[in-house]
Amino acid sequence: MTRRLLLIATLILLSWPTPPASAHTDLVSITPAEGSRVVGGWPPEVVLAFTEAIDPTLSAVSVSVDGQDGTRVPLGLGLRSTEVVGDLRALKSVDPTTDHRVRISYRVTSADGHPVAGTSTFTIAPDAGSPPTPGAAETTTPEAAPVTPTPPSRTAPASDGASATGLATGAWVAAGLVALVLLSAVVSSRTGRSESRATDGKAEQ
Repeated sequence: MTRRLLLIATLILLSWPTPPASAHTDLVSITPAEGSRVVGGWPPEVVLAFTEAIDPTLSAVSVSVDGQDGTRVPLGLGLRSTEVVGDLRALKSVDPTTDHRVRISYRVTSADGHPVAGTSTFTIAPDAGSPPTPGAAETTTPEAAPVTPTPPSRTAPASDGASATGLATGAWVAAGLVALVLLSAVVSSRTGRSESRATDGKAEQ
């Protein structure tokens, strides 16, 4: 009798439906991906996908740059209930000329109350067309100065002093010529007289 009761009890326990095991919520993916490089500044959002539905009101995502204190960002559901989206558009802009290491820290709660926490990192890289880092040596080429056309040179008219000097010189030359003519006339006159006297003396002899 006792054996029959034990057998019946064993059969009942074996046939009794077991409660389903509590599902464990895991991170499936994160965008930007772990170790990725984002060019040109902040992406507009970070998207975390999990294996179970997430309650954004019981979740938190913070972002830190280059080891600084984290900043908590607004959260919302993504296209599916298993996705949570963090809005990054309100974050302070970073220097676009150098790399920045970004750390995403999350702690979310699934719809059944199971918490999940973790971190992920990516890099904000400078754009290829960004200006050089401030402080780096820069070589600048001075702009060419505008060329001002040089007006044609004009010969200034002779001053009154120059004219007077020319006139004075001409007067002296003329006076010299006159004096030379007079001197020649005197010499010729004396020569003529001397010859005349010599002729008269010979005639008297």
